Amino acid sequence: MKFATEAALVITLAAGQICAAQCSQPTPGARQAVSIEAHRVQRKVKLGSSVLLKVRMTNVSRHDISVWMENGSSENQYEVDVRGQKGKLSADTEYRETRNGHVHLEVLRLQDLIDSGSCVTLGRGKSIVQQVDVGKLYLFDTSGKYFIRVRRPDPESAGMVKSNLVSVIITASE
Repeated sequence: MKFATEAALVITLAAGQICAAQCSQPTPGARQAVSIEAHRVQRKVKLGSSVLLKVRMTNVSRHDISVWMENGSSENQYEVDVRGQKGKLSADTEYRETRNGHVHLEVLRLQDLIDSGSCVTLGRGKSIVQQVDVGKLYLFDTSGKYFIRVRRPDPESAGMVKSNLVSVIITASE
C-alpha cells in the first residue's frame, strides 16, 4: 500500500507543470485568466545557434491570480511545440526527453519533485516576460523554416492557453 501511494505521488509530481500548474482549484468553464504572446528574438538563426523566444504571460482577469512557476530555467514554464515547414514535429534534445518524463524511476528523487516550483501572484494586468531557449528542447539540425508555439494551463479555467505561432528560419552555417 505504501509503495502504491508513493508511486502515485511520484507519477503525479513527475508530470510537472500539467499536474502542479494549479495553485488553486480551477473552475471548469471559467474565463481564461492569462494570455500568452511569443516573439522571436531573431528572424534568421544560423544552424547550431540558440533559437530564442521572448514569451509574455499576462493576467487578463479583473483580479490578482496565482500562477505556478517551475524552478529552474524558463524552458520549464511552458510546453513548447516545434514543427518543420511540412508540419513534422522536430526531434527532442536529450534535455527535453528527460524533462518529459523519459527518466529512469530508480534515479528519480522524491525531494526533487516536491521542491519543483511555487505559486507566484500575478497582479491584474501585469505580465511575466521570459526568454526561452527553444534549442535546449528541440533539435534544429537542418536548415529551413520552423514554426513554434508555447502553451500552459490557465490557472483559473485549467484550459490550455496557446501563444501565437512564431516562425524562425534556420540557415546553414557559413
